[in-house]
Amino acid sequence: MENFVNAIAHEVKLEIANRYFGFRTRIESEKHDYLERLHNADREFISAIRQDIRRMHFLLHREQLFKDFLMLAGLPKDFSDDASDRQLSSDPVELFIELKGEGFTRWRRFRDLAHKVYQSLADTLAAYRETYLDLSEEHKEICTRINDFHRNNDLSGILCFLRNFDSADIERLKFLHVDSSPCPGVGLDQDLRIALPSPVDALLPMFPAVPPLKQVKKTMTALLQSAFVHHSNSPRKTLPF
Repeated sequence: MENFVNAIAHEVKLEIANRYFGFRTRIESEKHDYLERLHNADREFISAIRQDIRRMHFLLHREQLFKDFLMLAGLPKDFSDDASDRQLSSDPVELFIELKGEGFTRWRRFRDLAHKVYQSLADTLAAYRETYLDLSEEHKEICTRINDFHRNNDLSGILCFLRNFDSADIERLKFLHVDSSPCPGVGLDQDLRIALPSPVDALLPMFPAVPPLKQVKKTMTALLQSAFVHHSNSPRKTLPF
């Protein structure tokens, strides 16, 4: 009979352990994937957004015109005032690689290039905002799963329950005996608790969407006309228009 009890105890322990670590591994994997996507979004979108901002800054040239553009687009004044900006090139050849204005005159090529940069910025911001909201929802779901997991899997209680199988006493099978001595695992709940992942806003800022190009084209054209005065006197070979 003792061997039978031990066999039952072994199967129960194995089942509980498999369920516990199975759920835990799945949640930890989801958490890892979320954090990886979060960091990928930082690398993919933020650098692209700042590159377009850098391009527009170059095209507008004058600081006041650039500030007027940020206001027109609804972007914060310190949008490009970041240490990471210094890592981006200000060389027009590198800054506008694979970008070129189209048109019969230099002014039209300049304006077309600025419109392309604006549209690129608008598209990237739209994709970024969608990713930001998706990641925020994913973070909320993972936190809920983690909290539910720990609420439904009290590790100290599980270890106390399993300890009842360590004796060959057949009465243990009734699952009614509770040893009054301290159970192993008390305090392990906190030590082994799965930490909640960082929220999206801990790493990524939330940027507003910029207005459609056709909505700001008239005001933007006035800014570009003021900036073109500077560029019209610059050597053409160094500029993509």
